[in-house]
Amino acid sequence: MSSSSCAAVLVIVACVVLQALDLSLQLRGDSDQACLQHHRKALVCLAWPDPVETPAIDG
Repeated sequence: MSSSSCAAVLVIVACVVLQALDLSLQLRGDSDQACLQHHRKALVCLAWPDPVETPAIDG
C-alpha cells in the first residue's frame, strides 16, 4: 500500500472514530490552531507558531 493510500485510510478511520465518539475537529486558520470539540466545547487545542524564514547564505 502506498503512503498516500495509507494516509487516506488513516484519515477515514480517524473521521469514523470522531463521529462514533460524537467529537469534532475544528481547524482555525486565523489563530493557527486545531481544537478537538465535544458539543461545541473545546476539549483539547493544539497551536503552532508561524513559520520563520531564514535568509539564504551566500557562498
